[in-house]
Amino acid sequence: MLPFLTAYDPLGGSSGSIDPLGALQTYGAIADMLLPGVTTITTRSRYLSMLCAALANAERHQRFLPGASGLTQRRKAVEPFERLWALACVAAREQGITLAADGLRGVRDATKAYSSFAHNKKKATPDFTMLKYQSRTGAVSTYWTTLIGGELAHADSGKLEYEGFELARQFPMPRLTEKDRKRLADPEVAHRVSIQLDDLTEWAEACHLVAAGDTEREQLGDALTADDRRDCMNRAFFEMAGADGLPDTWDVQSLERLRSELNSTDRAVALGLPTVVDAVLVTERFHEAVLTVFQYLLWWGTQQAGKTVDDMVAERDVQQATNRCRETALLLRQYREKCEHTEVREAIKGFAGFAYAIDRATSPRRVVDEILHHHHQVQSGKVDGGSPKRDWIGFDGGKLLRPSPRFQRMEPPTAAVGNSLTHPYRLEPFIYMLRENNLLPHPKQEVH
Repeated sequence: MLPFLTAYDPLGGSSGSIDPLGALQTYGAIADMLLPGVTTITTRSRYLSMLCAALANAERHQRFLPGASGLTQRRKAVEPFERLWALACVAAREQGITLAADGLRGVRDATKAYSSFAHNKKKATPDFTMLKYQSRTGAVSTYWTTLIGGELAHADSGKLEYEGFELARQFPMPRLTEKDRKRLADPEVAHRVSIQLDDLTEWAEACHLVAAGDTEREQLGDALTADDRRDCMNRAFFEMAGADGLPDTWDVQSLERLRSELNSTDRAVALGLPTVVDAVLVTERFHEAVLTVFQYLLWWGTQQAGKTVDDMVAERDVQQATNRCRETALLLRQYREKCEHTEVREAIKGFAGFAYAIDRATSPRRVVDEILHHHHQVQSGKVDGGSPKRDWIGFDGGKLLRPSPRFQRMEPPTAAVGNSLTHPYRLEPFIYMLRENNLLPHPKQEVH
């Protein structure tokens, strides 16, 4: 089962972004220092093998321009291969291999296309639309950073490194003529490629998402831990798994356990990883606190739109929530002032500015005003359809305006107590991929 992402997992710059207080930049910078090259949606490591195989096939049959131009060509050249492979993963699932397509990007489109080919008993082809924008949301966009971070391909040109070619050798190629393999590497003529359904099913048995052999898993494990930071994190996870087990969902307590393990390793300390975890803890406590007040605003605007902001601030729970904002803002400010790790200080600089404003607020009402002001600035900096995005909530004449239906809240929020995380920090998907390749034990194997 794939890792669960927390409620405030950000959606980036999309119109559905759930980052009302602008924590995304700070979150991303910190996460990059913990697990560079990993994202919340890189959940299946065999994508790396598929991409290497697709690139190797492209290198064999195409000539690419040098530098950035070649990078663009290579990224485009793997898309037909990805679509044909997606059909194979679906075919394997249809043959009863339950997890064969679990985590597959564009699985609905691939399933629809496979069903059409199977129903008509025709040959399968990569000539179908998978994902609205495959280049933006498919394998290349999603896993490219992980591919580069695993030292499998060159960052500037996309050309496979030695390790990438070695991994490609472990991934089976579809039963195609040499002419069709050449076509598969050329987006302009890939629609002419076809494969018998029996041959697709045979390929599917060896190429689906959970079909990697021991040698391939070993190479994937090497790629996942090629970076020193990721390797240190892997070792810390291993120690945690052998002690009290790894958590299903990460929270502040489990992060404190992780920090303890990282502190026991000289290399992790030299890389500043315990300091990065400290930055996570202090920013998360502040973010949770201000989010709670923001949720109060949405709830009050939904349920008590006729009453003033001052009426809301007079509520005891709201006053306690604003006090929590100031407490955590002070801690974040003090942490950044004392932090000697330049990279960490820079990572939390933007969100720390918000904390400074909250720390200077002298009353619960001032805290609320600062949060509303900050939210407005965040929304003004986002663009949706060419125009700045509207605020989730506003007020007029001292009264909160009723939010649009998508932002309404029927119940008041729970108090911020500093135990939960508002962002996933890429821990769950990385652990999932480590387990896929036997670098970490699976939950039932963990020693408690």
